[in-house]
Amino acid sequence: MARLESDQLQLDRLGLEGLITFSKDSHDHDAEQYRLAVPNPEGEKVDISVFDTVVVDISLEKDKQTQRSKVKMTLVSPANSEQL
Repeated sequence: MARLESDQLQLDRLGLEGLITFSKDSHDHDAEQYRLAVPNPEGEKVDISVFDTVVVDISLEKDKQTQRSKVKMTLVSPANSEQL
């Protein structure tokens, strides 16, 4: 289970924690309601609140300068963060 906490993601079962980044104009952030509104592939805004269950893709990304791998998390559902 993945939980989106603000712009930070926690994966309890795997013990991972990371950030999912969005371009500044792609989403609306409501700090009082702890909610993000992001567009889904159909162009409709989808609300993601704190502790909502989301689907993420976890991959390793190699840093060009240090040649070390780091964990990259991408939101897949209910919206795809790679398209934003």
